[in-house]
Amino acid sequence: MKFKKFIYALAPMAGVTDFAFRKICSDFGADMVVTEMISLKAIENNNSRTSKMLKEESKAIRVCQIFGHEVGTFENAFKNNSFENFDIIDLNCGCPAPKIVKNKDGCFMMSDMENSKKVISCLVKCANKPVSVKFRLGIFDNLNYIEFAKMCEQCGVSFLTLHARTREQGYAGTVDKEAYKKLVEAVNIPVFWSGDIKTKKDVEFAKQIGCAGVMIGRASLGNPEIFSVLKGKTPPYTKKEAIIKHLNMLKTYFKSERTLVAYFKKHLMWYVRATKNATLTKLKILEFNTLKQIENLIDEL
Repeated sequence: MKFKKFIYALAPMAGVTDFAFRKICSDFGADMVVTEMISLKAIENNNSRTSKMLKEESKAIRVCQIFGHEVGTFENAFKNNSFENFDIIDLNCGCPAPKIVKNKDGCFMMSDMENSKKVISCLVKCANKPVSVKFRLGIFDNLNYIEFAKMCEQCGVSFLTLHARTREQGYAGTVDKEAYKKLVEAVNIPVFWSGDIKTKKDVEFAKQIGCAGVMIGRASLGNPEIFSVLKGKTPPYTKKEAIIKHLNMLKTYFKSERTLVAYFKKHLMWYVRATKNATLTKLKILEFNTLKQIENLIDEL
């Protein structure tokens, strides 16, 4: 798979990259947007809540990130049209969360090359669309990311995304910049840089070493404008308008006001963190339990 231009992508983040946030980031210039992690086991079992997470409205390249480790589950999950709204399927082999790793998913996949090869080969065959794999430097102090990447390439994966930290590092410290360069040189398919992308300087370095694109995660929290900034373009609308749009879109998604309020409060705290008296505002948001309280605060911004 070849990309005609350098790609600015919204990275997958559990509990963050809902369909509304993906749409807003695409409005602000994200060329590619990735869903939260989707459990293939849940899709196989026709879980209604998980199926609902596959809602998609962005105009960018649409990527659905999945996780799972059983060949049979992959075969069954792709028998229906659950992923018809997406252009690419991404397999998560990098999540460091203990509950994910304990279940032999996410980063654990890097420690079981034999099974991962079977699963990835099955996914490439079943998906009927391009497949990518996102992974880390390694797990259990075994830095096997080059070996793992070459295996993915041999299985027919279209592109790779590296988060250059180990599973044990989690999100602490800084990424190993040399690792991206080594990976680009080691494989013949596109490589995306994920981790610590915040400035134009970061992007330029990724371009210089031959990366096909960058995935922006934590730097986008409450800050969809980062895609416009990194591209040197004028944002399509204001931060306040983005907050209103995000909330209004989620009103069509959540049936319960209580659930909507509980979910949106974290997004709202990210949105206001660069505003005046942000600390006091965030403390106030923590006490909110009605939609009216959220809407009144937005009006005041």
